[in-house]
Amino acid sequence: MGITGTMANSEHQTVLGELETLVRETYLLWDEDWVGFSWRNYTFDHVQRVRGLARTICAREGGDVLAVDYAGLLHDITKSYDGEIVMKEGKRVLDENGFWKNEVLPPARQNRVTELYDRLGLAGTLHNVSGARLADALLEEHGLSTELRSRVAGVIALHLKPHEAASVEGKALYDADTIDANIGLPAFYRNIQISLHFQERQFAQQSKSLDDYLRDSLAEYLNPYLREKIPAWIASKHTDFTTKMTTAAGRQIASERIDRLGALIGQAAEELADFDAYIGQGRLGVIRHFMLNRRNPALSTELAYLTNGWHHEARPTEGAKAFVAAIRSEAEGTC
Repeated sequence: MGITGTMANSEHQTVLGELETLVRETYLLWDEDWVGFSWRNYTFDHVQRVRGLARTICAREGGDVLAVDYAGLLHDITKSYDGEIVMKEGKRVLDENGFWKNEVLPPARQNRVTELYDRLGLAGTLHNVSGARLADALLEEHGLSTELRSRVAGVIALHLKPHEAASVEGKALYDADTIDANIGLPAFYRNIQISLHFQERQFAQQSKSLDDYLRDSLAEYLNPYLREKIPAWIASKHTDFTTKMTTAAGRQIASERIDRLGALIGQAAEELADFDAYIGQGRLGVIRHFMLNRRNPALSTELAYLTNGWHHEARPTEGAKAFVAAIRSEAEGTC
């Protein structure tokens, strides 16, 4: 489909650039390092990856790529307000739609997004609902047509659980959002960070240092992690997530990512047999870098280093270079 609305494509790109700056700024209004299963720098990177993948899926399905680009950029605009999951008697409390209920987490600072959030009375609404309303207000301020604003808001509102009659754009965003968090190399990176975050908390409770453990026993940690835990985690994706995809393109990409990750993890596990040779220059070196750089990391920043600085400093193997290239391609949303 062509460009939606009355603006020229160049004007839309200018608006998208301005909104991208606002979205990045908004996530930095909160000072918490971790909330639930996400860390402070995770959300903006996630949004950009989802945005790229949603465009890819939407284009393959013949949808409105411009609308899904706006929706992808703004779909988590109020996500940071969703604080810790509400628990009762050791179980997650669900709302009337079957979603986890979250405590409202206020920001430490204010900007245009938080001003609109308060003015529209959005506190207590889940981020798909509040995000849709806030996105509509932002797009109205930027002069977008009523038709395009309505389409974008509808896509955002349904991105957690689209119904059968959802638009192509809504299904594309749902598939992209689900894939990024759960399937493929960016999801593996997320698994590394989440696993070590909770392990670090356990070590701290015992007055121990996870950094010391990883320095002295990294091979001991990686053996079961790469040979058992991650293969089992990958195997579960076909049954738990691929079948939930709502588009043919989403199912294909999900399946391809699962197969690609399985092959790459198998290759990394093979390097464990010669740990000392590969921990600095091989695929294991990439994984170690992710593990050691876990203080509020950004995958985009780590990929920039691995593509440039590490490439010259460590002289990585061809397998390691291919590993980094595959992560970068998935992060860009092209596959």
